[in-house]
Amino acid sequence: MGNILAALVGNAFPPLASIATAPILALALGVDGRGAVASATAPLFLAVALATFGVPASVTRTIARQPWLTSAFVRRAAGVLVLAGAAVTGALVACAPFFGGGDDTLVPLVGTAAVTLVPTLLTTLLQAVASGRHRWRLVTVERAITAGVRLGALLALAVIGALDVPSAVVVLALAPVVGAVAYLGLLRVRPVERPDGATDARTREVVSFGARVWFGSVAGVLLTRLDQALITPLSGPAELGLYVVAVNVADLPLVISNAVRDVSFAADAAEADDRRMLAASRISSALSLLVSAVLAATVSWWVPVVFGPEFAAALPACLVLLLATAVGGQGALAGVTLSARGAPGRRSWSLVVAASVNTTLVVLLVPVLGAVGAAIGTLVGSFVSSSLNVLQVWQRHGIPPRSFYGLRASDLRACGRVVRRMRGRPSM
Repeated sequence: MGNILAALVGNAFPPLASIATAPILALALGVDGRGAVASATAPLFLAVALATFGVPASVTRTIARQPWLTSAFVRRAAGVLVLAGAAVTGALVACAPFFGGGDDTLVPLVGTAAVTLVPTLLTTLLQAVASGRHRWRLVTVERAITAGVRLGALLALAVIGALDVPSAVVVLALAPVVGAVAYLGLLRVRPVERPDGATDARTREVVSFGARVWFGSVAGVLLTRLDQALITPLSGPAELGLYVVAVNVADLPLVISNAVRDVSFAADAAEADDRRMLAASRISSALSLLVSAVLAATVSWWVPVVFGPEFAAALPACLVLLLATAVGGQGALAGVTLSARGAPGRRSWSLVVAASVNTTLVVLLVPVLGAVGAAIGTLVGSFVSSSLNVLQVWQRHGIPPRSFYGLRASDLRACGRVVRRMRGRPSM
């Protein structure tokens, strides 16, 4: 539970930082300027997943199962990421005119953001090593540094009147790289002695698992990030500015499910436990649903106050994306279970189907409905992905779909034990 709490705190930093920085960007740059920043950085965030080739997830799983692995294993993984990152950086620069939507001022900014791709990939590798070793506090510190740098730099630039689209792009692109200093703590990790008779994972097995995870990661990013890269070419930067604000709001409930997902992947890879996984899934889904409902009920009055009156037009997209968060929660742990137990390809196919549906809807709806059209695509895609993951866990592991839905008395008792433990009282 301590690991989940540490991961929960770490996962809270990115969306909270987005909420804190969004008003700064919105008030300083306006809807068009905020959309221009997103147009320049969205391709980078999309490329981060495309260029990993599943290496970070494979490293986390392998180290969780074989903690005695040496730094040579990590160096080989780093070499793969550097080569892949260099190739994708070149592709981003070549495609900059498309992502810029024909705006000559955005093309060089896409290239500027792309330069940080390789360092960002290496940061994700360090995060994977820390996760595999269950060093969740280091992950939390890294995310805190990233969020702090982003917020502090943007605020300082705004105060002195120097915040513009180029400076905002540089800050958002560089902040994750600065956060890598948190992983200096990995240097103090004591080596784990290899058990008698234990053998290292074969490179072929690691690459095979990584490739299957990457296949799903690409589809997952297409499901969650491609819409931001396509809105500017399809509907203009102003609609992207509205959509980014809606995404910032809808990301808040994901703090809970993402924290549980990260810890559960490493824990289930080390030791499969159906009861633990299902309880974590139901509890995190219920909490995400509760937070989504509270946000949906109050968003109409605080979004215009926090982001500015211009962003009141983002409210419909906010509501649709909050619904997408609520309906997609049940399948998150199901997908993690498939990957952790050696069947990432099944989860990947769920994401591929969902991404195909989502992309089709984005292309059809965004030119007509703008930000709301992109949100509808995300809603349908999230439902498809979640449902397919649950069905595939049923097929492969015999866990009935109903096990993922609704709280049980045992879940409430588990929550009670955690609360009592946090208060320092012994559980009954």
